[in-house]
Amino acid sequence: NHIYEVAYVVKPLLMISLALWYWYNMPKPLGSISRLILVALFFSMCGDVFLMITPRPHNFFLYGLLSFLLAHITYIVIYRTGSPPVTRGILRQQWWWALLLFGFGAGLVAFLAPHLSHMLLPVTVYATVLVFMALFAINRYGSVSGHSFTRVVAGALIFMLSDSMIAINAFYQ
Repeated sequence: NHIYEVAYVVKPLLMISLALWYWYNMPKPLGSISRLILVALFFSMCGDVFLMITPRPHNFFLYGLLSFLLAHITYIVIYRTGSPPVTRGILRQQWWWALLLFGFGAGLVAFLAPHLSHMLLPVTVYATVLVFMALFAINRYGSVSGHSFTRVVAGALIFMLSDSMIAINAFYQ
C-alpha cells in the first residue's frame, strides 16, 4: 500500500527533523542536557523504525521496545538533573501521582498479561520505566519554569497513553 511507503520515510524524518530543529535552536556548544536530549531523540527514532518493520521478524518489536526504553532512561537522567530529589520534590507532598501512575501501569500489564507470554517481563520492565519517566517529569514541579513543567508533563503523559495504545494493539488483538 502506498500510504505505508510514505510512512516509512516520514516517520523517521519526524524525529530527525525535531532533533535538527532542537540542535539549531540551542546555544553552542551544546551542554550536557542538550546532548542527552539529542540522544533520547535518536533512541526514539530507532524505536519508530524498529516498530515499523515489526510484521517481519518478531525481534524488531523487542528492539523497538529496547530503543524506547533507552530513550525513557535518558529522559529520567535529564529530568533528575536540576530537580529536587524525590524525598524533597512535589512527589513527597503529592504521593498520589505515584499511586495513580503505578496503578495505571500495573493495570495495563495485568490486562495484557494473558496475551504477553514470553514478552511479559520486557513489557513489565518497559511499563515500569515509563511510569518512572512520567514521575520524574512531574517531580520537576517548582524547579523549572511553569511553561517547561507543563509541556514536559503533558509529553510524558501523552507518551504513556500512546505506548499503552500501541501495547494493546500489539498484544490484545
